[in-house]
Amino acid sequence: MIYIVNCKLRTGFDEYQKALVNAIYEKFGLEITKEEKLPAHFTLKYWFETENIRKIESVFEKFARTHKKTPVSVGRVNSFPPKVIFIDVRLSDDAKKVFFELINELRKIPWMPWDKYDAENLHFHSTIAEECNEKYGAVMKFIQSKELQQFDCWFDNITIMKNVGGTKYFGKWEVYKTFEFQQ
Repeated sequence: MIYIVNCKLRTGFDEYQKALVNAIYEKFGLEITKEEKLPAHFTLKYWFETENIRKIESVFEKFARTHKKTPVSVGRVNSFPPKVIFIDVRLSDDAKKVFFELINELRKIPWMPWDKYDAENLHFHSTIAEECNEKYGAVMKFIQSKELQQFDCWFDNITIMKNVGGTKYFGKWEVYKTFEFQQ
């Protein structure tokens, strides 16, 4: 089974992000982000495959019990041209510290794969359009014409997402399990 690990973003950003994804789909027909059905999030660990998720669950259960939520801010449009448009997620210094503690725990798992965009190389973001390609300029102009909002959110959970169809890059995902931090 293929999994990814995210932090779900709430406090109103989830509805805002979903509305942007839907508006892009309606205007430009870019369906991948809509079809993936991922909740608003930022990635903590990119794809890995395992038939025994219990080891990961154990790490996350302990981690969530011993950590408190930390602030993140969300709101500036950015991109990986010409394919992906997203909203930047900025971690506070405290949130960065918690993130690196989580990565250190995951690095203790010998079979865990690491990609060139994982761990210290992650660019924290919440995707609103994928595979833009020739529509990239028009989508960026459309998004920049909107009244963009800023959100104060939290790094307050670790959510394992399970691939239930498609590929690891463009699949359909569902929440497998969420681990809430100490409040």
